[in-house]
Amino acid sequence: MAQVFAGPLSRWYHGEQPGSELARLRTGVETWRDDLRASVPAKIAAQLEWDEGASHCVAHELGDAGWMALRLFAFYAERTDLDMPDTVPSLLELDAAWRAASDDRFGRSLYGHLLACRAWLPGDFPVTLRVPMPDGETWEVGSVTVLANQLKWLNDRTFGAATAEVERWGTLAAPAGGGLLDAARRGYAGLAAAVAAGAGEGLPVVVREL
Repeated sequence: MAQVFAGPLSRWYHGEQPGSELARLRTGVETWRDDLRASVPAKIAAQLEWDEGASHCVAHELGDAGWMALRLFAFYAERTDLDMPDTVPSLLELDAAWRAASDDRFGRSLYGHLLACRAWLPGDFPVTLRVPMPDGETWEVGSVTVLANQLKWLNDRTFGAATAEVERWGTLAAPAGGGLLDAARRGYAGLAAAVAAGAGEGLPVVVREL
């Protein structure tokens, strides 16, 4: 199961904690952001600005396998030398071709920000960044704008779906071990909606695997 969230990172980390924790978390995230900006090239650092005090946030469930299926679908969509799987594996690492590309952080992929990252920050920068997150975990982080573009390219090259059709995909089942295509559509619908919200409000987007 995975959920995608668009909004201030302090609200994402806050979850169900007491309300008094939110201010402390906001201060911690803002300090983390300052440290991150100091560690990346100036052209990227200048873009890493968003309002951690914003109240706007949205979350979308991606189903049991929607997040895995979407990434696996995107990976195979540009690998015409490989046959697209019919079902979603229990772990992406069980797919040998995926595992080999993952070791290279999908550096040659058209969809590198989708495949490699679990968090995307406001801005338009082509590279992904391997950074420690505020909770100490190290993640690959990308750009919200680049992710939005990569999702559009994926739709244009594969699904060819209009906005209304994509919205309907949000109700599709995405069971573990089920069909790849419908699960990928479910994942696409939720992620695309969250990315649109994040891009529109200038806020981060994060996927949580539950």
